[in-house]
Amino acid sequence: LASKFKVGEYSLNQAMAPDEIMDAIVSGKSITHNLTIAEGLNVYDIAQIFEKNKIATQDEVLKLVRDKIFIKSVLNEDLTSLEGYLFPETYKITKFEGAKSVLIQMVNRFLIVWKEIEPQVAPILQQGWSRNQIVTLASIVEKETGASFERPLVASVFHNRIAKKMRLETDPTVLYGLALQQGKMPTNITKNDLRTPSSHNTYTIGGLPPTPIANPGKEALLATLKPTRSNYLFFVSQNNGTHVFSENIAQHNAAVRDYQLNPK
Repeated sequence: LASKFKVGEYSLNQAMAPDEIMDAIVSGKSITHNLTIAEGLNVYDIAQIFEKNKIATQDEVLKLVRDKIFIKSVLNEDLTSLEGYLFPETYKITKFEGAKSVLIQMVNRFLIVWKEIEPQVAPILQQGWSRNQIVTLASIVEKETGASFERPLVASVFHNRIAKKMRLETDPTVLYGLALQQGKMPTNITKNDLRTPSSHNTYTIGGLPPTPIANPGKEALLATLKPTRSNYLFFVSQNNGTHVFSENIAQHNAAVRDYQLNPK
C-alpha cells in the first residue's frame, strides 16, 4: 500500500488494527476543522483569521482576493476584489488546504445563497441595479447594525437617500476607504477623515461606493432587496446596538443631542 498513501491528518487510536490504520492513511479522508467567518467581516479581518489558522499569511490572502484572474475564474466578473463575495459561514477545512481552496469554497457558498434569493433579486435588477451594487449596499447595511430586526429599516434609509440623490454619509465606508489607503483597517476616524475625499467616502461622493466594504450574510442581502417601507432619512446609535430613526434633520439633530452629545 506504500504507493497509495495520501497526505492528510488522520484520526488513529491504539485499538486500531494495522490494516485499519493502513486503510485510513490510504483513504485520504483528513480530519476537518471548523473555520468560522462571521457576518460583516471584511477581507482584512478574514486575512487575519487565515493567518491565525495557519492557512496563509495576511499578505498572501489580500493579494489573492485582489487577483483579477482568480476573481474572474470564480465569479466570472471583472471586479477588483472578492470583497462582498466571501460568504460568512462555518466551513469544514483540512489542515492541508490552502487559501485559494478555502476562498473558492466561500465564493461558491455565496453563489448558492444568491441562487436561493433570486426571486427577490429579479425586481431590483429590473430597476437597473447590478449584483455588485446590491452586495455593496448589503455590506453597508451589515456594518451599520448588529440587530437583525433593524436591517430592513436601515436598508430603507439608504434606499430613501439614494432615491432623493442624498449622499449616504455612512462612517463604515470612510473607514474602508482609509483601509485601502493604509493597507489595514484603522481603529477610528476623525472629522477631517469625513471631509477628505476617497473612493469610498460617502460623505464626499454621491451614490454607492465602487465596491462592497464587507461580506454580508443572507439577512442583510434580503433586507437590501426588500427594505421596510418608511420615510426615514437618518438614524443614530442609542449606544446599545440599536438606533433611533428620523424623517428630517431636526428630528435627527435632536436624537444626536440625546444619544451622542448628552454626557448622561
